[in-house]
Amino acid sequence: IIHIAKGSFKQPGGYKDVIRGKGHIVLALEAALWAFWSADTFEKGAFNAVNLGDDTDTTAAIYGQLAGAYYGYHNIPTQWIHKLYANQLI
Repeated sequence: IIHIAKGSFKQPGGYKDVIRGKGHIVLALEAALWAFWSADTFEKGAFNAVNLGDDTDTTAAIYGQLAGAYYGYHNIPTQWIHKLYANQLI
């Protein structure tokens, strides 16, 4: 956790070199933070998260929570929201 707090997810090369969400929560957190840090929109970051490979569902779930809080509901692609089950409750 300390290396993540020190910004390991910000390193050049990112996922190409060492960042992978491999099923361990700490690695998934680092991968999600990298996806958030490396993109300037909710959509780009989500694609970064799922394209890392390995444990993408955990990485993307963490990313979605962080990015959703940061970007807000109105910056999530509308076509994605319409495909969600019970989207009218959001």
